[in-house]
Amino acid sequence: MRSSLTDWSPLGLDDDPTPGDVDAVVWRSKDFGSTAEWLWYRADRLDEVLELVGEPHWSGEAAVVFAERLDTVSRACRSASTRFSAARDVSHRWASAMWSQQGAADAALLEAVEALEEIAVAEASIGLLTTEHASLLAALTRLESAQRQYATTIPPAGTHVPTGSEVAAARRHAETANLELRNAHTQLEDAYARLRQAKFTAEAAEEEYSAEEGVFVQSLEATLDGAMSPIAPGQLDDFVTTIDAYAKLIPLVDPADELMEMLTELSPRELALLFGRDPALAQKFWDNPPPPGAVAGWWKNLSPEVREQWCQAAPDIIGNLPGLDADSRIHANAIQLQRDLNDPTINPDSARGKTLKDILAALGLKKIPGGSAADYERLAKAQKPARGLLSYNLRHDPPLAAVAIGDTRAEACGKVTWMVPGMDSGLGEPGRMKGWTEAGVNLYNKQMYMDGLPHMVVAWIGYAPPVSGNTDVLHGDNAKAAARRLRAELEGQWAADTVLGGNPHPYTGVVGHSYGTTVVSNAVGDLIHNVQSVVFVASAGVEGGFQSVKNLHVDGGTQHVYATQSSRDGVADLGRFGSGRVDPRDGQYGSGVYSSEGDPAQHLQPTDGHDTLGHGPDRGSLLEPHATSGHGYFDNDTEALHNTAAATLGLDGNINGGVAFNPMHPFEHLPVAP
Repeated sequence: MRSSLTDWSPLGLDDDPTPGDVDAVVWRSKDFGSTAEWLWYRADRLDEVLELVGEPHWSGEAAVVFAERLDTVSRACRSASTRFSAARDVSHRWASAMWSQQGAADAALLEAVEALEEIAVAEASIGLLTTEHASLLAALTRLESAQRQYATTIPPAGTHVPTGSEVAAARRHAETANLELRNAHTQLEDAYARLRQAKFTAEAAEEEYSAEEGVFVQSLEATLDGAMSPIAPGQLDDFVTTIDAYAKLIPLVDPADELMEMLTELSPRELALLFGRDPALAQKFWDNPPPPGAVAGWWKNLSPEVREQWCQAAPDIIGNLPGLDADSRIHANAIQLQRDLNDPTINPDSARGKTLKDILAALGLKKIPGGSAADYERLAKAQKPARGLLSYNLRHDPPLAAVAIGDTRAEACGKVTWMVPGMDSGLGEPGRMKGWTEAGVNLYNKQMYMDGLPHMVVAWIGYAPPVSGNTDVLHGDNAKAAARRLRAELEGQWAADTVLGGNPHPYTGVVGHSYGTTVVSNAVGDLIHNVQSVVFVASAGVEGGFQSVKNLHVDGGTQHVYATQSSRDGVADLGRFGSGRVDPRDGQYGSGVYSSEGDPAQHLQPTDGHDTLGHGPDRGSLLEPHATSGHGYFDNDTEALHNTAAATLGLDGNINGGVAFNPMHPFEHLPVAP
C-alpha cells in the first residue's frame, strides 16, 4: 500500500512522479493469463473434434473444407494463447517495476518531509546557540582580561580578581556551547544532504518509471501484435472481437522496417532497456539495418541534445547505422570503445582483447588510464591524418570494425573511398586493423594531392574473410554475406552525403583487394544508388561471368571500373583458377586496366607479390609469394598505389601509363623496375 502523503512539494514536485494502480495492473495480468488458458482449452476441444472429421466418421469435400477451417481456428487459438501468456508476463513485470519505483518515490517523500522538519529544528537551535555562545565568549573574554590585568598589579580595594578555576570553568562553558553550535550546523548540513538525496531518488524513480512504462507499452503491443492467424470471414466472430482490442498492429514483413519503427517509436532510454534484456539486438541492427535513407531523415530531424542521448544510450547501435554521418558514428563508437576498454570481463588474450589493442594501434592511440570517450575521440582526430572508428562490432565472431581516415567533410563536399580487404584480414589477430589502416593512410595521402578536394578513406573490415589453409576463398559464400553489409554501408554513404551532408553530387569510390574484389563486385551489383568508381586490385575473381560488369551500379559504366595486378603476383591467379571466377582485367569483362609494374622514370616502385604492404626480404613460398618491404600494392612510392589513388578518384589523366580498355593483361610484360 502506498504512503498516505499526497503533497509532493517537499520534493519540489507538483504531482506524484510514479502514478498508477499496481493492483489494477496485477488484475490485468491475471486477466491475460485467464484468457490464455481459455484459448488453449478451446484449442484442445477443437483438436478433439478434428479427430472425428474423416474416415470412418465423415468424408467428402465438405469434411475436408470443414477440417481445414477448424484446423485454422485451432492454430489461431494456440497462437493467441501464447501471445496472451506473454502479455501476462509483460504486465507482471510492469506491476513489479511500478511497485518498486512507487516505493522508492514514497520513501523519498517521507525522507524529504523528515529532513525539512530537522532543518527547521536545526535552524532554530542554531539561532539560540549562536546567541548563547556569543554571550559566553564575551564573559570569558572579560574574565581573562581581568585576570591578565591584575596578574602583576594590586587590584583596587573591593575588586574581584577571577581565579584560575573560574576562568577555566568559563572556558569550558564556552567550548561546550561552541560544540553544541557545531553539532547543530552538522545536523543542518546532514538534513539538507538528506533532502537533496531524497529529491535525487525521486527524480531517478520518475525517470525509471517513465522508461519502464514505455518499454511496457512497446512490449505489450509487440506481444499481442498478430495474436491470431488469419481466419476466414464469419468464423468465430465473438473470438475475433475479444482480441481485436489488443491485436492492433500489423506486423511488418521486413525486419529492417521493424527496426526502423523501433528507432522512431522508442526513446533512447527505452531502447537501452530493451537492449539490456536482449543483447543480440545490436547484431540484429547490424544484420538487417533499417533503410539508410529513412535513418538519415530520422537523424536529421533530431536535436543535438537528443542525438547525444541516443549515442549514450545505444552507442553500439548508433555507431553502426548506415545512413548516419561519419562524425555521429565515430562519436558513438568512441563511447562504446571506451566502455569496452574498461570492461573487466574482456580477456586481453581473447579475440576481443586483441582486437581492442589492434584498434587502438590503428587509431594511433594507447589505452588512457581513466580516459573518457571524448579523450579517445579527440586524440584519434588529432592524428595526421585524422582517424575515427566508423564501425565497431566487438561482439561478432570474428569482431568487425572500420577506421575512417582523413576529412569527414568529404561527405558533404569531397570524395569518399571504401577499401575492402581479402583473405587473412579478419580481426582477432594482432595487427590486422592497424595494417589495413596503414594501407588506407597511404591511399589517403596519395589522393590528397590529386584534386584539391576533401577526402575520406574508410579502411573496412566488416566481414569474416576466408583464411589460409581452407577452400573458403574458392567459394562465394563469404563474399555474398559480406556484400550484404557492404551494400548497406554504400547505400548509407549515399544517404549520409545527400540527406545529412546536403551534397548534390556525392562521390563514393570502392576498391577491393584479392577476395575483397569478389565482395565488391557482389555489393556494387546490387545497389540502388550508383557509386562513382570501382577498382579491383589483384582480384581473386569476380562472380557472374564476363557480363556481370554490366550489373555494376557505377556512374559511367565500365569507363569507371578499373583493374590491376602485378606480373609477380601469382596468388590472385590461383584464386581465380581454383574458383573459376572471372579476371576483371580480361578484355571480355571490359574494365580499364592500369599498371602495377613500376616505372623507374617516374620513381615508382613495382609490386612484387600479393600483399597490400610488403614486409622483409622474404617473398614466401611458391604458393604464398609475399611482397617484399616497400613493394606491396598499397606501399608508398609504388606505381600500384599511385594509380589506385587516381582510379578511385576517377582521374584517368593521373594514372601513370594510362588506362587500357579491352586488351588482355596489357601490362604484364612491360619492363619491370629493378
